[in-house]
Amino acid sequence: MYLKVIIVSFVVLLLGALIGFLAFPLLFKELVKRSVNLKPGSETRQLWEKMPFPLTFKIYVFNVTNAQDIEMGGKPKLQEVGPFVYDEWKDKYELMDIEAENAISFNMRNTFQTRADLGLSGEELITMPHPLLQVSQKQKLFLTRSTRAETQAAVALGLDIIFKPQSAFITAKFKDLFYDGIDVNCDQKHAAAQAICQQFQAGAVPGALPVNATHYKFSLMGAASQLDMPSGNHTNAGHFKVSRSRSRQSSVGRVLAFNEAKQLHIWPELNNTSCNRLRGTDGTIFAPLMRPEQGLWSFSPQLCRSLTPKWMGRTKYNKLPAQRYELNFGSARFFQTEPDLHCYCTDYPDDCPADGTMDLVRCSGTPLMASLPHFYHADQKLLAEVEGLQPTAVKHASILIFEQFSGTVLAVHNRLQFSLKVAPVKDVPLMSQLRPLAMPLFWIEESLQLDEKITQLLHKKIFAVLNANNWFRWLSIGLGSFGCILGALFLHLTRSDAKRVGVVEAE
Repeated sequence: MYLKVIIVSFVVLLLGALIGFLAFPLLFKELVKRSVNLKPGSETRQLWEKMPFPLTFKIYVFNVTNAQDIEMGGKPKLQEVGPFVYDEWKDKYELMDIEAENAISFNMRNTFQTRADLGLSGEELITMPHPLLQVSQKQKLFLTRSTRAETQAAVALGLDIIFKPQSAFITAKFKDLFYDGIDVNCDQKHAAAQAICQQFQAGAVPGALPVNATHYKFSLMGAASQLDMPSGNHTNAGHFKVSRSRSRQSSVGRVLAFNEAKQLHIWPELNNTSCNRLRGTDGTIFAPLMRPEQGLWSFSPQLCRSLTPKWMGRTKYNKLPAQRYELNFGSARFFQTEPDLHCYCTDYPDDCPADGTMDLVRCSGTPLMASLPHFYHADQKLLAEVEGLQPTAVKHASILIFEQFSGTVLAVHNRLQFSLKVAPVKDVPLMSQLRPLAMPLFWIEESLQLDEKITQLLHKKIFAVLNANNWFRWLSIGLGSFGCILGALFLHLTRSDAKRVGVVEAE
């Protein structure tokens, strides 16, 4: 009898260990992988096509308080103004399933709704570098596409005729600078002004929209397709083709092509670097069971590159176990530490972006620099060049909280600053004495935190099942072990009693 108890208990123990530690985890993981896909009719597909809730989108602007001093070579003094708040809705349209490739193509759209109740009204006056004066003097925006002295002089004359600037800076309402637009009068006869206006007419000036045949409106948000800003109601982030489900070559949501190209053709190829490679997803979905060493790669059309935040460790979110990630642009200057970033240099190793920044000239055609807000985690020299910045982790880190098992982003604070690369222009008196520096213009925050109701549902679908398996395997192992020990003990005692009885009878 006791031998049977031992055998049954051992079977219970063995099944508990095999099912609890091996069979069930493998089966459950496979079911999770199969359930997360973008095939028509799937629950994941429905949420991925159109988010059921908005993200919070905020803009903070750096107001210049000493414009005249800066024109004389002084150090900029900045005052942060904000936030200007929007609801941001993400959805995909013009979707087409490609069965032969197990892929789906689509355009991604962001829709913005002003939330003045959560921030400033937009009527606030802002002083900042005049974007058209600064940009046109620095970059290839107009017909004069070189830096030769004669063309610089022609550009300066044309800009003076069109804008009649009294300063290298402009003071206007936030809503005019960022989305309603500032006036550009192209009803000009001078050849230098006409050469500039031809670029407006050709649609070659990011952020410029025609009012009529001779007048335009220019706004920073008008270039939304490049910087993911709210232009009117919608922005188009580009045309994607992504994988619908897991396969040998890819995971769910991986970007296969962008604007019909399988890789970018923007960055120079150096030392087998992969800056032009499309890595990861479109940022709205991640595969389940992603290990920290794999990274959470996503492709950003606004930055013309793929990025992955750095794994910082384990954390908790509404009692759910999670992983914490933080974004850092790293350093492209040093050969040994981050060689994959060398191709983001203008001329490696002599001309590379400062630590913690990214040069956007090749990406957007404008002399802009991307970084974390207030130059957080960036070269300290950038911080020293201006006054009014105070970087802190709480306000300026770019953070993502990720639930690894289901591939769910539980919370995100995606923060990004845009700065203008300023340099003196000798042909323009207003700009001839400017200090060469990175002038912070504004920064944005795209945030989302799943509420407790959603995380409870996630806990029920994932972790309640895992907890039930934990109870099963440890209970089975415990009962099996207890049964084996107890059966062995009674079997030993029975045999000992039998031996003693045999000895007594023999006497």
